[in-house]
Amino acid sequence: MQVRCRECDQLKPESEVQLGVCDGCFKYGSAKTSPSSGAPRPVAPAAASHIIITTSIDVPRRAIESVVSIVSAEVAIGVNVLRDIANSWRDVFGGRSTSSQNALREARAACLEALKREANTVGADAVIAVSLNYNELSAGGSGGGILFVAANGTAVKLAEPART
Repeated sequence: MQVRCRECDQLKPESEVQLGVCDGCFKYGSAKTSPSSGAPRPVAPAAASHIIITTSIDVPRRAIESVVSIVSAEVAIGVNVLRDIANSWRDVFGGRSTSSQNALREARAACLEALKREANTVGADAVIAVSLNYNELSAGGSGGGILFVAANGTAVKLAEPART
């Protein structure tokens, strides 16, 4: 059976197409052919800003047409020595650690952006049931560590909204 690659728009054997992308486009990047000249032209990567991300199991006022795949993303950010010293003082005197909150916020935002890119790669419109997980790896006695943030969810294709 032949399947059309969504990147190069060519029919390929089913065994050569995974998640809508043929092996050639996956390995070497897609190059769509210009209808006028027949010469290959590079294809700009599609922006993932349209991807909807939610912790819910649905998207309000949108029906889920199909489940595409499970997607995940991970981000690791180094925590520096000065931040650790400041947090040690906060442990003694109390208060909020703005630097740690900013590091968590930065890591979460980067992870969710990576999740959008993963969903866009598999041709999804949204990621539902998103779960965020945080962890820290201490670097022994060096005074630093690494903050890990992982996100995963179900990439889905949404039905077109009903026209009123």
